[in-house]
Amino acid sequence: MSILQWIISIAAVCIAFGFIITIHELGHFLIARKVGIRCPRFSLGFGPRLFSFNYKGTEFSISLLPLGGYVMMLGEDPENDETQDEFKKVSAYLPESALPGRPAELVEALEKVGNDKEKVPESDKQAFESVKEHVRYLPDQVYNTVREVEGNFNDKSAWARMAVILGGVTMNFISALIMFWIIGACYGLVDLAPRSMPIVMKVFDNSPAAAAGLSYGDKIESVDGNPVVSGSDMIRLIAKYPAQKIKIGVSRGSENLTFDITPNFTVAGMVFKADKIGAPQLESLNSLGYEVPDTGLKRGDIITAVNGEKVGTLQEFGSALKRVSDGSKTADGRVEKVSADLTLQDGRRTKLSLLAEDLLPEGKIGIMPAQATEFKFNNSTTNVLEAVKAGSPADKEGFEAGDIVFLVNGAHISNIDGLQEILTKLHGSSEPAVFDMLRGDAEHVRIQVNDVPETVSELGLAFQPVTFGLTVKRSFIFIGRLIIAPIIIVEQLINKVLSPEVVKSSMSGPLGIMQMIFELSTDSFGKFLYVVALINAAVGAFNVIPFPALDGARFLVLLIGKLVGRELDPKKEAWVHQIGLYILLGLVVLVTIIDIQRLWAGVPLTQ
Repeated sequence: MSILQWIISIAAVCIAFGFIITIHELGHFLIARKVGIRCPRFSLGFGPRLFSFNYKGTEFSISLLPLGGYVMMLGEDPENDETQDEFKKVSAYLPESALPGRPAELVEALEKVGNDKEKVPESDKQAFESVKEHVRYLPDQVYNTVREVEGNFNDKSAWARMAVILGGVTMNFISALIMFWIIGACYGLVDLAPRSMPIVMKVFDNSPAAAAGLSYGDKIESVDGNPVVSGSDMIRLIAKYPAQKIKIGVSRGSENLTFDITPNFTVAGMVFKADKIGAPQLESLNSLGYEVPDTGLKRGDIITAVNGEKVGTLQEFGSALKRVSDGSKTADGRVEKVSADLTLQDGRRTKLSLLAEDLLPEGKIGIMPAQATEFKFNNSTTNVLEAVKAGSPADKEGFEAGDIVFLVNGAHISNIDGLQEILTKLHGSSEPAVFDMLRGDAEHVRIQVNDVPETVSELGLAFQPVTFGLTVKRSFIFIGRLIIAPIIIVEQLINKVLSPEVVKSSMSGPLGIMQMIFELSTDSFGKFLYVVALINAAVGAFNVIPFPALDGARFLVLLIGKLVGRELDPKKEAWVHQIGLYILLGLVVLVTIIDIQRLWAGVPLTQ
C-alpha cells in the first residue's frame, strides 16, 4: 500500500468514526434541546480540546482522542453535576423578579444583568453568554421558576427523558436507512457473503491439529499435495481422508512447514476412533465439544453393525454408511433424508436420521478457518426464486417459487449471474448440480440436478429482480434483524446450535471496525459507504440492548418507574450504570485482544 493510500485509509477511519459518533450524540442533543434540557457541551472525542466554538448556548468541541464522544446534559450525572464549574447555572444570573416570563422576556432581563460589570465580570462573560443563549432558544412557553428555566435533565418528565435517551439510536437508524437507500439507488443491493480462508483462526484442544503443532495464524498451503486456495478448499480436501495419515503444507511467517496429521473420523460431527482391536468406537459426540442431540449414542459406544451388516473396522464402518447414503437416491436423482440402524456392542440399537450426504464419514483435524466478509453489489436479481416455469426441468425436480438458493455445489449464490456461471461450467459434464435452498419457515431443501442445462432460463428458473422498493424493504428488515440478533445468539448458544468458539471468532471491537473500514477505504466508495451505514445501524442496535450503561437500560428504568409510579433514585441508577460501564470496558479489552491477534496474523476482515 502506498503512502497516499495509507493517508486516505486513516482519514477514512477518522471520518467514519466521527460521523457515527456525531450522528448518535446529535440525536440525544436535538431532542434534549427540544424539551428544554441545557446542553453545555457537545464533544467529539475525549481528552484535551483541540478546537471548539459556541453556538446557541452549547460549546461544540473536537478533542484529542476521537474514539467516542458525548453530550453533556445538565443534571444527567448527579455525582458530577457540581464539578461543571466552567458552566455557570441560570440561577447565577437570572433574578427571580424576572419571572414568570417567556424566553424573549427572560433574555431581556439577562441582558440588563449583563451590563452590570459587578454581577458579570469580564472573566464570566463566556459563561454568561452560554446561559443567555440557552434561555434564548428554550421552547416558547411561560416559565414560572428559575428551576424550570435551568434545564436540568432530572426535572423533565419521564416521557421527555425517555425521548432524549432514544434520540441517539433513532438517529442511528434513520441515518443508516437513508444511507442504505442511497447505496441501493446508486449501486444495488449489497450481498454480504462469508468467505472462509485457509488461515487457522482456532486450534481445538486435544485435536489432531493441536497434537501436530498447528497454531493460530498458520496458512494452509496444501493438503496431501493438493494446493489450497480457500478455506472451503481446505475443509473439502481434509474431509476426503478420515482416519488416513496425510501431509499438510503450512506457511508460518517466512517459514514453510510440513505436518503429518491423521484427521479424525467424523460422522455428523461425531468423532469415532479405532478401539484396541480396531472396531469403530465413539470418542466424542461433537468435534467442537458440544453434544449433538437425539443420537442415542454416548461416549465409548462401539459400533458392531450398520443396517444389520457387521462392521469391524473404521473403514468397514465408513463403507457401510456410504452404501446407505448411495442407496437413498431416488430415480429422479433427488437426495433424501435417510436412516442408518446402528447395532452396538452392548446389544442396544439406535438410529441416525440425516441427509444422505451428512451420513458420509469426513476427516476433521480440529481447526477453525478464518472468515472474511465479501462485499458484492447486486443490481440484477436476488437469490430468491420469483417463478418456476411449468413443465421445466426445475419444475420436475421440485423447485418452488419463494425458494432461496444459497449454495450450488458448495458455492455461495447471490444472484442469477452466480448460478449461470456454475451452470456453464457443469453443462456437458457428468457432474450434477446440487442446490441447497431455504424454503418456507427456514426449511433446508437439497435438490440434485443430474442433467445440467446450459442456461438458467433452460432450467426454468426466474429470480426476483432488484428494485429500489426492494432495497427500501430489505433495509428495514436488516435493521430489525440487527435489533433482535443478541436474543437469537443467546438462544442458539443455550440450545447449542452455536458454539461459543464461533461467536468469539466472529466478534470485533473498535480495532476490528477500524480494520474493516481501512481495508475498504481504497476499494470502492460504495463499499466504504455501506460499511459506515452498517456500523452506524449496529451502534444503534447495540445501544438498544437493556444492559446497564446502554441507552436500552436507561430507557427501561424510566419506563418501569413511570408504570409503577416510583422512579429509581438518580444516584443509585448512576451507580448501576457505572458498574455496567466497567463490564463493557472489560469486554472491549477482551475483544481488542482478539482483534490484535487477528491483525498480527494478517487475517483480513473483508474481501
